[in-house]
Amino acid sequence: MPNIAVLLTCFNRKDKTIACLESLLLTVKNYNDIANDKANISIFLTDDASTDGTAQAAMKVCQGEDIHIVQGNGNLFWAGGMRAAWDEALKHEQTWDFFLLLNDDTTLHANAMAELMDTHRYCIDRYGCPGIYSGITCAAGHPETITYSGDVFESGAKGKWHRLGPAENPQMVDQCNANILLVPREVVNKIGIFHDGYIHGAADLDYCMQVRKAGLPALITAKVIGECEYDHFSEKEECERLIRMTLSERRKYVYHPTHSDKDYLLFVKRNIPKKYLISTVLRKTRLYCPRLYYYINKVRGLY
Repeated sequence: MPNIAVLLTCFNRKDKTIACLESLLLTVKNYNDIANDKANISIFLTDDASTDGTAQAAMKVCQGEDIHIVQGNGNLFWAGGMRAAWDEALKHEQTWDFFLLLNDDTTLHANAMAELMDTHRYCIDRYGCPGIYSGITCAAGHPETITYSGDVFESGAKGKWHRLGPAENPQMVDQCNANILLVPREVVNKIGIFHDGYIHGAADLDYCMQVRKAGLPALITAKVIGECEYDHFSEKEECERLIRMTLSERRKYVYHPTHSDKDYLLFVKRNIPKKYLISTVLRKTRLYCPRLYYYINKVRGLY
């Protein structure tokens, strides 16, 4: 019976968080109805000072389940909240076989747990060791529109990449998202959890690249196993927005944790160090001369 610590963080989006938890309980039930190695889950939810009653609603919907609420101070954001939940799970005497990371705006399909465990077994058979497994998600009601999964780099400079979709078998990727991410105990023992330098974004991409750097596989599931709307601007769209801002508005934007240059540059420094200097210069250009930054990226073929 594999013991799985489910990790989430939330802030003031109660309906989405509850829908995520309900879908989690359903997919675990479906898996346990057919599997010999039935899953035993414990839920660790960071509530980052929500004011909409998310934590109370989560306790109610998970009544009878082993759920632990980690109280945040309102400034943990995504990476910090996930670390807090992960740290809390590691404090328990329970020996976890897996850690399942979920974004609270993701709803799992009924087959999600089965597909994740199938991916784990495929990884062991194909590569002879455990890795990490990212679940492919699509837009709500549109299974053909892939929103999150994994990426493969197209150049050594890692400036261009393409996103993979469903296939006959799980696929190896260079970086992946943690909207749905299953991490075996052996991986955590080897490389730890999310790096504590990240405030909000890029911690999952960094984790995947650190896993690959350690010689371990990073796979995406063969099938779509959940729904999650893509709620980020493209690089082009973001630059166009910056062009329309005043300098003071741009400063406020790039220093805010939810789209911080700090997270981006830390990711580059840790994973693509040869690009760190030029990336720093380009980010300053984006702040002070966004039109020039837009032109440079257009010439580079990124737009």
